[in-house]
Amino acid sequence: MEVKRFLMVCYAFPPVGGAGVQRSVKFVKYIGRHGWKPTVLSVLNPSVPALDVDLVRDIPPEIEVLRARTLEPSYRIKENLIRSPTQQPSRIKLWLRGFAMRWLQPDAQILWNPFAFRAALTSIQRHRYSAIYVSGPPFSSFLLGCQLKRRFQIPLVLDFRDEWNLSSQYLENRSQQAGAVRMQTRHFEYAIRQADAIIATTEASAQELAKCCEKIGSPARVRCIYNGFDPDDLLPLVRRADSTASFRLVYTGTLWRLTDVAPLVAAVQKLSERFPLEAEKLELHFVGRRTSEQEAVLAKLSETPVKLTLHNYLSHQQALQFACDADALLLTLADEPGAERVVPGKLFEYLALRNPILGILPDGESARLLLEHSTSKRVHPLDTDAIADWLRQAIRGKSQPIDHAKSDHDLPSLDWPGLDWPSLDWPSLDWCSRSAQAGQLARMLDELTKDGPSDRNNQNP
Repeated sequence: MEVKRFLMVCYAFPPVGGAGVQRSVKFVKYIGRHGWKPTVLSVLNPSVPALDVDLVRDIPPEIEVLRARTLEPSYRIKENLIRSPTQQPSRIKLWLRGFAMRWLQPDAQILWNPFAFRAALTSIQRHRYSAIYVSGPPFSSFLLGCQLKRRFQIPLVLDFRDEWNLSSQYLENRSQQAGAVRMQTRHFEYAIRQADAIIATTEASAQELAKCCEKIGSPARVRCIYNGFDPDDLLPLVRRADSTASFRLVYTGTLWRLTDVAPLVAAVQKLSERFPLEAEKLELHFVGRRTSEQEAVLAKLSETPVKLTLHNYLSHQQALQFACDADALLLTLADEPGAERVVPGKLFEYLALRNPILGILPDGESARLLLEHSTSKRVHPLDTDAIADWLRQAIRGKSQPIDHAKSDHDLPSLDWPGLDWPSLDWPSLDWCSRSAQAGQLARMLDELTKDGPSDRNNQNP
């Protein structure tokens, strides 16, 4: 089988950590089985909040990874400008923050583009690429892909790990000034006009992007390729026995405005007031990064008997072990416009782990997927009474073994997983395995490049 090459532009790539990084590196890991070989272009000195060197193991040894320097300041410096300090910020800090938010559009990673462009030119002179694939955010990388497409006429694929418009609307460090919003819109429309194919991570997002393409006259074909799970990540896990009567609810990933934990906190407060003995048996574990606003919400639990444990960013494998050991897993989405189109990447690993899931979700694609592929509980974020009731029943179900021969509606209809790990029903989830999704990407590339690589690939710049 002839192996075709493509250039894969991924700012967020190992050793950078995070859910979005896993999507890109799993494509790299598995797409070779489907007749494609990527050359990865990433950043040499990433300005990012977390590293996960364990993810480097997923990069096949034969894959070439190019690294270009960026002029961005370190993430600590950027965070210091973004976060609201206790004291009044200096005029210089306010000016720097305002300048960056207004002019570094669509994001600060635009400072990487000139150096990444030069590295890409050198690589395109050496290889005959059939396609250019760009992963975003950062969405400035899409503009880099557009530059390369216009220069060499190589088909361009844009992978929207998040929706551009939702990110601009909800991220705390994005300027909402009219000029900045207009610039974001121009960049977004320019990118989708230049694209030959667009990938979204949910069906609803794909439909939204298809509408945008139709509105502005973009010919790009739009497909959904979900996030997923990698069985290789789950096989090493060992479910550790828990002899305590406490009920452990675990959340992995970032807590921010679109994954607001306030409904759970309100429900726990109600549980503590009404059933303090049950509340004493509840353990909440949050594994991952949190915005200062979400930390303030979680701080309200200090007045309850619930045991709250906060973990900073851990490696992907460590986070999976926490999820493996949980009595139930927490999935949250805020009741905000656009959230109905969001599906957190962790959902697919949650499904593969086969632990019960408490989904605090508005109507939308996440709620549908959860109910179609598991027997877990979905509650609307506004129904805090139902959340509190589920917690109470789940805690009682853990401390009082379930007798399925009895009809006791005060106990949860949950089958606690026991210790038979890893005897999981993975074949039913083949559709969301990382290997299957790499196959979907390969088929899209095949369709896009059926006439072979462009003869212009090797033209001199």
